[in-house]
Amino acid sequence: MNNLIGVNEIETFLLIFTRISTIMALMPIFGSQSIPMQAKVAFWLILTMIIFRTNPSMQSVLIQSGNVPGFILSILKEILFGLIIGFVSSMLFTAVQIGGWLIDSEIGFGFVELMDPFNDEPVTVFGQFQVILFTILFLLFNGHYFFILSIQKSFETVPLTALRLENVSIAGGVVSIFAGIFVCAIKFAAPIFVTLLITEVALGVVARTVPQINIFFVGMPLKIVTGLMTAILVLPMLSTLFRKTFEVLIIDINKLITIMS
Repeated sequence: MNNLIGVNEIETFLLIFTRISTIMALMPIFGSQSIPMQAKVAFWLILTMIIFRTNPSMQSVLIQSGNVPGFILSILKEILFGLIIGFVSSMLFTAVQIGGWLIDSEIGFGFVELMDPFNDEPVTVFGQFQVILFTILFLLFNGHYFFILSIQKSFETVPLTALRLENVSIAGGVVSIFAGIFVCAIKFAAPIFVTLLITEVALGVVARTVPQINIFFVGMPLKIVTGLMTAILVLPMLSTLFRKTFEVLIIDINKLITIMS
């Protein structure tokens, strides 16, 4: 009889599953539309069981059995917590897409759109190239493990039903991370964007000095070749920038979790 699962344990399990599923549904890689929903739900359940069994202190939440309004309120808190952390986690690849859009608008690929298999949304050509490339890099330096570790630590920092939303620093932290994403997007696009801008200025000078040249016929392929060659040259630098940006994002996520404790 001691092995029977009580109502309190079921409520605790559901609260843990709610937090994990909400966060991972918005996280890059884990929330990808290309992954079958059955596989994602199975992974969320496995992670929930691991956290539930390895943390005995969480197997008893301070919710009275049968207190339906209190349980619903706790569920809403966990959903809100998951939405905040999941939204912040997805900002890294949002910066990559914005940087790719800036490059495409300058190189001339802005009118071409592809379907992003990860998010099932239309993206530009170079934006999709950067997403795929940085996804591979993200997996190579085990970025997904750091996300899972942050989820596990969130239960230690912000126990179930202990979310505090009255701290005004939460909004400031989210806004600060959101603003930093645009700065990162400009950094991702800056080397190629500036090179293309210089190329366009040079083409304008040539058009003024040698009007016999059809600058529109020459300019488009020249900008494409210049942009691709520059992308190859600056790829190591962008890879380092991506990794440093991810490390800063993990630190910001942990700080945000601490603020909500």
